Amino acid sequence: MALTDSDKLNLTKALAGGGSDVTNEVASSYLRVAMDKILAMRNPFAKDPSSEAWETRYDTLQCEFAADMINRRGTEGELQNSENGVTRRFASDGISPSLARRVVPKGRPL
Repeated sequence: MALTDSDKLNLTKALAGGGSDVTNEVASSYLRVAMDKILAMRNPFAKDPSSEAWETRYDTLQCEFAADMINRRGTEGELQNSENGVTRRFASDGISPSLARRVVPKGRPL
């Protein structure tokens, strides 16, 4: 079932921890970036991946990508972050590999 934009905003904010600093504008921005990343991973041979049709089966994953990016704010490029006695380790400096593996790339004939 496809999610509405409102559903995506609510799910992203909930997945990001529901903090008061996650506004609709912030969540919408990250949702757009997440969509672009998924389209690029899904359509690696397209000249303009963002012009490809969106597949609703990736709606929930889009929210997970966005929440992952929101939760990493302030740690761009870091694989480990220590602050106020709290240490966080990341599998990569971008989208979590476990999330990225859920995007199935389209191939093309040679």
